[in-house]
Amino acid sequence: MATAVEGEGAAVLASWSGQSVRVPDVLAALEDVRRSEPLPPTRTSVLTLVLLASEAEEGARAAAALHQLGGRHPARAITVCTEDGEPGLDAEVRLMGAEVSGTSLWFEDLCLTVRGPARHHLDSLLEPFTLAELPMVVWFVDRLPEPDDPLLRAADAVLVDARDLGETTCLATLAELTSSTVLLDLSWVRLRPWREQLAALFDGSDLRPFLHGVRSIEVSGKTGPGHLLAGWLSSRLGVERRFVHLREAEHAGVRIVAEHEGRTGHFEVARPGDERTVRASVSVEGGHSSNSLVVLPEASPAWGVAEALSHLGRDPVYEQSLAAAVSLAGLPHP
Repeated sequence: MATAVEGEGAAVLASWSGQSVRVPDVLAALEDVRRSEPLPPTRTSVLTLVLLASEAEEGARAAAALHQLGGRHPARAITVCTEDGEPGLDAEVRLMGAEVSGTSLWFEDLCLTVRGPARHHLDSLLEPFTLAELPMVVWFVDRLPEPDDPLLRAADAVLVDARDLGETTCLATLAELTSSTVLLDLSWVRLRPWREQLAALFDGSDLRPFLHGVRSIEVSGKTGPGHLLAGWLSSRLGVERRFVHLREAEHAGVRIVAEHEGRTGHFEVARPGDERTVRASVSVEGGHSSNSLVVLPEASPAWGVAEALSHLGRDPVYEQSLAAAVSLAGLPHP
């Protein structure tokens, strides 16, 4: 029996695998692996998390991030990869254990490879594996869902990462999804330190008036996150598109030029090199100046997923920022 160690993520307690199996075979295996271990009387899963990946390697990477969470968000995780070929279902079932504050937790982890027509009806295939009366989150690991994907109707929330979508046209697809779907975006989660630092730059009665006199915003970053950050600033400050400039860069950064009562202020948040820090500075002509440094959270995918899963409701600020990002990219609104 594997032992779950405090702070080291989840450990495999028991497992089963089979090729060309039926759904009842997998359900029976779920029962068997639970019987094979002495477990607390209550399942500790708080949701069903479905991971959809076009490539098995991407699915495995996403599943590994979940295992690093340990017991922070115990979920029945179902990793699904689809393939061409003869119809069939390959499956692996694992019973996972973790230790949190001295309490032992357990939850299940499934990996399904689906071939043939069933890959076009995943909502029906997955329904027997979902936990009743608990929310279901669908993580589209390496692709965007089609607007008519039946899993969107079955999901309580959809998890994506705007950074991995590549093209700005994907922003319009995301914006369209928000009209009917609770969207969780890992890029939006990672941008939180920048948003917090930018808001803090204008704290105080001397600096707050500059918010109403923004003359220029320059945002650097990757396609997706950079547009989201620019969209957030544009929508929060009510700044016209012609005053917002985007520049491709490895790390996010913002420079704002604003005026108040004849004075010009420069407000900047940037990440220097590959340091895991955010530097913020303010310089007002003939007046205030300051600098601060904030250490970024860990860069692991597990941290971002944990933060995203902590809030499964709609985020109006994100949705407004996304709509503004679509405009800044010169795309038609969905």
